[in-house]
Amino acid sequence: MGRGSKSKHMHKWSDGYISGRGTRLHYYRTGGDKPPLVINHGASDDGLCWTPIIKILEAEYDVILPDARGHGKSDSGRGDYSSQARVSDLDLLIQSLDIDCPVIGGHSMGADTCLHYAAAFPNRVRGIFLEDPPIILPEELVEGNQRSHNPKSIGRMIAVMMLIFKLAPKFIGMRIARKMSPTYPDDEIIPWLDSKRRGSFDFLKSLPGLELEPGQAIAAIKKIRLPVLLFTGDRQAGAIMSPAGAREVLRANPGVHIVHLEGASHDIRRTRFDGYISNLRKFLSTLYS
Repeated sequence: MGRGSKSKHMHKWSDGYISGRGTRLHYYRTGGDKPPLVINHGASDDGLCWTPIIKILEAEYDVILPDARGHGKSDSGRGDYSSQARVSDLDLLIQSLDIDCPVIGGHSMGADTCLHYAAAFPNRVRGIFLEDPPIILPEELVEGNQRSHNPKSIGRMIAVMMLIFKLAPKFIGMRIARKMSPTYPDDEIIPWLDSKRRGSFDFLKSLPGLELEPGQAIAAIKKIRLPVLLFTGDRQAGAIMSPAGAREVLRANPGVHIVHLEGASHDIRRTRFDGYISNLRKFLSTLYS
């Protein structure tokens, strides 16, 4: 069962833990008698990395923000960070908190969790939104930082970044983070930096072996008959999904609604906030009308 307490962070959202299936997971919740919305963060982030979005959505929705295994205040995955394990964790959260048919969504790794969850449990969710899920077609490279990378190197790059921010003094990490993202406000930068420092070494150790399997994601999308909103950015700016990948998604499921935000990086909501939040609010309003 979930047990709530008041979080000490500045927004006064509650937080709590759920236990079961051999793990203990942490979550934040905005609360209130409102339509439920479960949002899942990407690799190396945690629940509070959605703060700017949630400050807008909490007036209309009861938003639940889990920390994925190996992230934030949740237990380590003990080497297992597979899609199947994350789907099981999300189901544990939804069942333990008795969340009735929520909309679920997520960024990157969290988007992968959501699409596999919706394919496995179509009757437990109302619809899903996906922010640049890790769907990289065979032979594609990953763009960003004025160079291309082999997809097999993504996990190693994330691990190096996490290690730098985890071990460096916080004031040094803040300087680096502000240099990397000079336009981000405090409520974006601070949770982002804190999430890197909270991530588990076990998750960090697993990252070099990260494998992206586009076939599994496309197979999951093909099964989904729920409303799906897919955000894509520009690969030149560092987004993962290519136009060819988006076309492959549409071939698998013509009902997917794709919103391309020009100039957006992999962190679409951070680089094109206005376009992201307006389209997300429209999607949510249609599902809860």
